[in-house]
Formats: sequence, C-alpha cells, structure tokens
Amino acid sequence: MLSYAVFRKRVSGVYFAIITLALALTMTVLLVGQQGYTGGANGITDFKTLAGMSIISDDGKRVLYFVQVLVLFAVMGMAMAIIRSRVGKILIAIRDREDRVRFSGYDTALFKAFAFTVGALFASIGGALYSMQVGLITPTLVGAVASIELVIYVAVGGRMSIIGAVYGALLVGWAKSMISENFPTMWLFFIGGLFIVITMFLPSGLAGLFGKLGNKSTDGAQRASGANEGSR
Repeated sequence: MLSYAVFRKRVSGVYFAIITLALALTMTVLLVGQQGYTGGANGITDFKTLAGMSIISDDGKRVLYFVQVLVLFAVMGMAMAIIRSRVGKILIAIRDREDRVRFSGYDTALFKAFAFTVGALFASIGGALYSMQVGLITPTLVGAVASIELVIYVAVGGRMSIIGAVYGALLVGWAKSMISENFPTMWLFFIGGLFIVITMFLPSGLAGLFGKLGNKSTDGAQRASGANEGSR
C-alpha cells in the first residue's frame, strides 16, 4: 500500500530513491531499538539448525548451497516469466514512456507497485538464505549501504538483463570479499568508484557490453559471408 501511495503521487527518480533509503534507515533504527526481540546492534546470531537439520556442518552447508542455487534459478525463471508476460511488456513500456502508458488508460502506479513488491519479495528470500549461510542477521544489513550495494550489483551486471544482474552480484560480491580482506579501509572507495565508472562509461552494464560485442561479431560474420558469396 505504501509503494502504491508513493507511485500514485508520481514520485520517481531521485526522490523515490531518497524515500526508500529513508525507510531503510528507519527500519535500522527500529531494529536497534527493539533489542529484546532483535538483539539490538548485534542482531540475531547463532543460527545453527533449520527444521532440525544442522546448517553449520559440512553436509548441511553443502545441502544449503544446492538449495540456494535452486532458489536462484527459480527466482530468475519467475522474473523472466513476468518480463515475457503482458504485465512485463507494460512495465517495459512504463520504463520507456510512462506518460503514453498512462494516457492509454493503464494505472501505472499499480504496475509499478507490483514490480516493487515482487522485488521486495525476492530480496526477502535472498536475505533469509543469506542469514542461514552466515549464521546471523544484523541491522547494518538493512541500512542504506546494503541498499546501495544492491543498486551497484544491477548497474554492473546490466539493469535490463536478469542474468546480468546475477553475474553482477557475483562479480561485485567476489571483489568485495577480496578487497575487504586485503584492504579493509578501501572497499567503500572501490564501490563508489566502480559505480561512477559504470554510470559514465557502461550505462547498460556488462550485459550491454557483451551484447554490443556479440552484435559486432555477428555483423562481421555476416559481412564475411556476403563477401565470400560475392566472390563466387
């Protein structure tokens, strides 16, 4: 309901980003304040079992890994199915020219609220799996930094590609682990610089870059084939 009310007022762009970040900070303060239920700044720790199964043993971690992979593919399939459906086509049209879609009689706020809700659902699934993987959940993982990291995952991989968002998350997550381990104070500078570089030079992300390279190779192959046919 909150997202629908915001979109109904036609809040978008930077202002919508400010609202979502403010909500994330509000939730962080709320979680820290409810120490009796959430553990305060330390969060909820010591996740060891799930449905009676140990998740800290080697076998448990292996099972959890395959469960996470299956859930990832299921979420990707659901996202692709939504994009290919009529609803997805309307969402793409809203992304490109929202005013025309609105003038065609569609309630664009309802469709945007639907996309926002689905994104929140996918994020909650990922958060639950992450908590089981690392064994804890803290308020810092709900704050502004985590929200910005998610945006960078999508920006690096490609905001118009489902698969691109996945390997963007994998690439940035791997870089975060490597840099934070070797240069703990440099990670935030790296992530900020990476976002600036991607925004300036690769607005479509790595997926857009790979798509351009693929198109060039296809065009080159077609030209070569045409030249061969002409010589014959």
